[in-house]
Amino acid sequence: MRFFRLRRSSRTGGRSAPAHRVVRLRGTLDARNAEATGRRLVRLINAGPGVLEVDLTGVEYLSPDGCETLFMALRAARAHGTKLIVTHANTQARSVMHQIGFSRALSAQAADDR
Repeated sequence: MRFFRLRRSSRTGGRSAPAHRVVRLRGTLDARNAEATGRRLVRLINAGPGVLEVDLTGVEYLSPDGCETLFMALRAARAHGTKLIVTHANTQARSVMHQIGFSRALSAQAADDR
């Protein structure tokens, strides 16, 4: 079962980087796969999309260690001027993201965009 899948992208035209990329994660996101998944997200961000959406619909469990994936992506997104969006997180994942402080960090990014 693949854990990381690029779902779709929309281009602004020509050979430019996609304006919006969507990545769907699934399964368990924990210490065993957080670093590798984070590196893949960072590579996508380095390609220069304006927006990277991380869809957590298929993530059954997110551990506090697994949140490192999202922090890695957020740091890279800020450095490259990419907006990071995390969508479709279940109740357990939202709770962990809130406890770890990721929700606050993501909110700060949204406030900086205004």
